[in-house]
Amino acid sequence: MATTASSSSSIIRFSSISIILLRILLSSLASASPIPYSDHCAAVLPESAASEDALDPAAAAASPLSSGIFSNADSILGGGSSSDGERYGSFFFRRRSLLPTRTPGVFQIVATLSLRSGRGFSVVRGRHVLERSSTEFHQVRPRLPHTTFAQRGLVRFDLSGYWSEAAGKVCMVGTGLGRSAEGKSLRLSAVFKLDYPKVTNISSSLIKGSLESLDAVGSSNHFDRISILSYASGNYRYTQISQAKESCAGANGKESLGLVSGSFCYYIQSLSRVRFQLDYGKNCTSGFCGPFPQSSGFTPSILVFSQIQCSADGMVHMYVGFSNISSFYFRSLFIPGKALVSEGTWDHETNQLCLVACRIQSLKDSLMDSTVDACAIRICLWFPAVWSIEHRSTAVGRIWSNVDEKDSGYFDLVSFWSTDNYIGSLPGLKYNYTRMELVRKSCANNSSRSVGKRRYPDGKSFRDFKFDASMRNSEGKTTWGYFTPVSIGQTIYGNLFGQNGVPLPLVAVHESSSLQNISYDIHFMFSNTSLSMNSAEKISAEGTYEAKTGLLCLVGCRHVSSFSSKQQTEKSESMDCGIVINIQLAPLNPKAGDKLTGEIWSKRDKTDPLFFEPLQITSLAIYRDQAIQSMWRMDVEITMVMVSLTLSCIFIGLQLFYVKKNPEVLPSVSFTMLVILTLGHMIPLVLNFQALFRTSGSQNVLLWSGGWLEVNEVIVRVITMVAFLLQFRFLQLSWSARSSEEGKMDLWMAEKNAIKTCLPLYIVGGLIALFVHMIYNQAQVKRRPVYASHDSLWGNLISYSGLILDGFLLPQVIFNMFSGSKDKALAPSFYVGNTVVRALPHAYDAYRRSHYLPRFNSSYLYARPYEGFYSLVWDIIIPCGGVLLSVLIYLQQRFGGNCLFPFKSSKERSYELVPVASS
Repeated sequence: MATTASSSSSIIRFSSISIILLRILLSSLASASPIPYSDHCAAVLPESAASEDALDPAAAAASPLSSGIFSNADSILGGGSSSDGERYGSFFFRRRSLLPTRTPGVFQIVATLSLRSGRGFSVVRGRHVLERSSTEFHQVRPRLPHTTFAQRGLVRFDLSGYWSEAAGKVCMVGTGLGRSAEGKSLRLSAVFKLDYPKVTNISSSLIKGSLESLDAVGSSNHFDRISILSYASGNYRYTQISQAKESCAGANGKESLGLVSGSFCYYIQSLSRVRFQLDYGKNCTSGFCGPFPQSSGFTPSILVFSQIQCSADGMVHMYVGFSNISSFYFRSLFIPGKALVSEGTWDHETNQLCLVACRIQSLKDSLMDSTVDACAIRICLWFPAVWSIEHRSTAVGRIWSNVDEKDSGYFDLVSFWSTDNYIGSLPGLKYNYTRMELVRKSCANNSSRSVGKRRYPDGKSFRDFKFDASMRNSEGKTTWGYFTPVSIGQTIYGNLFGQNGVPLPLVAVHESSSLQNISYDIHFMFSNTSLSMNSAEKISAEGTYEAKTGLLCLVGCRHVSSFSSKQQTEKSESMDCGIVINIQLAPLNPKAGDKLTGEIWSKRDKTDPLFFEPLQITSLAIYRDQAIQSMWRMDVEITMVMVSLTLSCIFIGLQLFYVKKNPEVLPSVSFTMLVILTLGHMIPLVLNFQALFRTSGSQNVLLWSGGWLEVNEVIVRVITMVAFLLQFRFLQLSWSARSSEEGKMDLWMAEKNAIKTCLPLYIVGGLIALFVHMIYNQAQVKRRPVYASHDSLWGNLISYSGLILDGFLLPQVIFNMFSGSKDKALAPSFYVGNTVVRALPHAYDAYRRSHYLPRFNSSYLYARPYEGFYSLVWDIIIPCGGVLLSVLIYLQQRFGGNCLFPFKSSKERSYELVPVASS
């Protein structure tokens, strides 16, 4: 009990200290603002003294609002304009501090209000180029304090004040930094006022507010009042549930998948990550073609569900945004005249989400005057139980008006379907193959062709069938296509995203037949092409896979809604299904040059508007087993790197120990050889020293092993540093010994002659080697134009420097020839050991060449092709040359430097006794 009491008192003391620190922070932030609160907010929300009470946990997570839209702020956004001519930008309200006061229901609040113009910015996410705008701005943490540079199209205000939860009011004052249309920096001061409903329902779900300038009218820092509008999602009361259930009555629940209570909210809230394509149908000729009046001139093509609030009993409320721009991702679409507010419930009998929706109107063309009109719109959404080549949407639905045709709010039924699959496949989903007869007619039967000893994927893993490919059209333009399997047999590829965005594990497919049904989603994009294709294409395909031959035979369909109305007057022409796709997968046991190849072509006549020229497909897709094998090979290679460097350190250390016992041999060591060896360890450190401090990028092969190889890379750099320091010490000792020998100029003359001999050899040999290397490289480019690339001159020089390092003993051999030395300057462990170390990469490369398919240079961690000469010929020549030089060193140290050559040095070495002066 004593321990419990002590723990409780510790917690209380800790909470009190935390409250005091928060209060100090709040006071400092509030006092930092030079604007007195009472002068501008006393009439709205009087100031209240701070309370000693702890903040209620429910209130601690609360915030008066989160995000929405604003208008009339162009004068402080640096001339930023909306992307589609709209007058609205997006804001985010980030609460930074909240403390209770002595007035019940009133809190001291410090927050950052961020305004961004409607102009979005592009961002690459996975495989898609998305348009991201200000509603995602809340993911970027605002800086405190402000920087001195105001970004164009962005304004942040630091605000402090009071929030009355009971009265539904907020009043705050603060300063911000903006930019005028001319680009001039503006220091702004403002008061922020907010009104929101105490109890929210579908008719009172709007939060309205304003941001007013406190600078003098006519000054450069003054701006007109900025209006804001947001969706109120808290403290919601449902009033339209019975009407929502009536809208789904009579539907066939067998066509839709049911949702269990445990996963209901996950799948419903996941709809906010999906965009939906609207289809008005061919009967949209009466002028009532959508939920918005034709007088507005707004006919949207895209629908999204946002700020979805869900409860375990199936109740849902949200707002529905519309756009006619396909790349609107993450933009706020809560715009009067272009959005709906809705509520409803999940009907377990019909397996549908049934919603009642109301338009948001702005009668006086101002956000402050926005209202919610009569709720005469109905929406139904469901998750199809069966997919096919024509219909693969995760969620589909329809929207219509619940009024008579003579009513002004009437419009024809509009269908919609999801165009993104960020939800994954629901349990129970099946695939219906409807084009298999056309597949058999379109694709030749090559199951009997000879494949020799080649093996292909057996179709038991989706990973083997997911690949990226280069696609080339008839105009010679190249782009990348993404081939994602949808199903193999009746197993659906459901590993896109799981709950909380966590990828689900790969699904194993169990089929006994060699010929299997398979379906694909294919995405690619061509820009500025004259082909009859959209800028971004998605082809739905299905067909067969022959595991014996590795052949994929598919027929495909694509939506043609972007073509003129004359081309889609018939219902059947809403999709072009005259597409044939043949793909030959690469074997599991490939030879050099083997890769995935294929073709996509149209079966239509060339005069048909939907005809397109064939597209050639090429890919170096890696199968699961090959990926595992590559990772194992990389582990082996990084181990060999560390072993080789460790051996180099040992051999250099043994040489240092040898010269310490025999210091008289130091002058007979070639200084040129030591410089080459020292540079060989120093240059990698200089070129890659940033690897000790950097974080690997997304393309770094070290990420493949979850960071283990990255740790080993740092170890390699450390060992290389040790080897460099040892080699540099050897160089220093040799220089000191050579310089201290007075009257022994013959050694320097021999060194000079060795340099004069080696340098022309290196230059001539380099020119020959680089010439041969470039010819070989050009041949590779012609053979594999998509994946082969020209080596730069710098890359060739690095390769040749590796060749010089392989022959590190050459300067010592020539130095011995000119000096005629019989000294055993080098220990056998040094010249033999380092020769073995330099020969090992070539022996390994010969082994790797016959056991692994070459992939990407970034995966080579040992015997890197771009850091030396590696081919079957070089892998024989270089080790043999190293052995020859080692034999010559042995013979020279045993029988004299010029024992194998007919000439002698110009001056024989002799030693004279130095007279000792008498004392």
